[in-house]
Amino acid sequence: MKKNLSILALVTIVLLVISGCTGSSENTGGATPQAGGNSGQTNDEKFTIKIGHVLSEDYHYTDGAKKFKELVEVKSNGRLTVEIYPNAQLGNEREMLDGMKLGTLEMGIISSGPVSGFVPEFALLDLGYLFKDGETAQKILYGPIGDQLNEKMIQSGFRRLAYLDAGFRNVYAQKPIDKPEDLKGLKIRTLETPAHLNLFNALGASPMPMGYSELYTALQQGVVDAAENVPEAYQSSRHFEVTKVYSETKHVYLTMMYLVGENFYQKLPQDLQEIVTDAALEATKYENELIKKLQTEIYAELENNGITVHKVEDLTPFINLAKSSWTKSAEQVQGGKELLEEILKEAGQTLN
Repeated sequence: MKKNLSILALVTIVLLVISGCTGSSENTGGATPQAGGNSGQTNDEKFTIKIGHVLSEDYHYTDGAKKFKELVEVKSNGRLTVEIYPNAQLGNEREMLDGMKLGTLEMGIISSGPVSGFVPEFALLDLGYLFKDGETAQKILYGPIGDQLNEKMIQSGFRRLAYLDAGFRNVYAQKPIDKPEDLKGLKIRTLETPAHLNLFNALGASPMPMGYSELYTALQQGVVDAAENVPEAYQSSRHFEVTKVYSETKHVYLTMMYLVGENFYQKLPQDLQEIVTDAALEATKYENELIKKLQTEIYAELENNGITVHKVEDLTPFINLAKSSWTKSAEQVQGGKELLEEILKEAGQTLN
């Protein structure tokens, strides 16, 4: 009897050990930890990405976001779902950056201006006449300087996935702007960005920061005489109804980024991190081609509506005056002088 009880007890212990091992495997789902991502996530966990921007649903930022959504959802086999929120539905750019930092928002299409509130060095990308063309700007943004800035963004709670080649901002008013003297005393709406304010002061204008939603009425009522933006924004905002001349001053390169919150990014397994990054790069390439096509169409449409698109033949006088604002802006950023020297070297520019 004792011998039979001992055998029964031994069998029971073996069965318990086997059951425990099986239960452990089921609890982990058999998942292998993902290097570079959150090792606690299983391979079938699903995530939702909310991506926002501040312009209308008809603006090309939405087209780019739709391309990103298509790529991400297909490549992830439905493990990632993307929701698009245009028209500042998720707040202005500063508020979206706060959301990414806090982990309440996953992604945004954001300009460099608000980013400088978190990473002051970004203010130098908004210097007037810093980049000769989009190719030079993209080379620097995707090069060592851009990587250095991205590291600082990561420390602030968000990271760059891709840059758009969104072109240059231009001045629009009731008269052509052909030389700096044409800007003298002109009340021009600008962003509340130190580099922009320093630039237009150096050019002799009177910069007046104000909210974009107030600008149409301000132009209509003469509160400001002029404004500045890329062609798509000028057209989509219908500011051409109250200012009839769009002058290609090409004074500031528009640095636009697909950004992702670092908290969210680190929650993703490595394979999903790679899908999100690759999709952002592919979506921006798609959107860059769309921008080129749109700008050609917009210029034709503006001219058909009686708007003068004025080509400035010689930008040299503007560039020479703008250089005085470079040093002033760099002095407002810790380590700004050294960074400015690096950027100028890469951009083929000099302070003289």
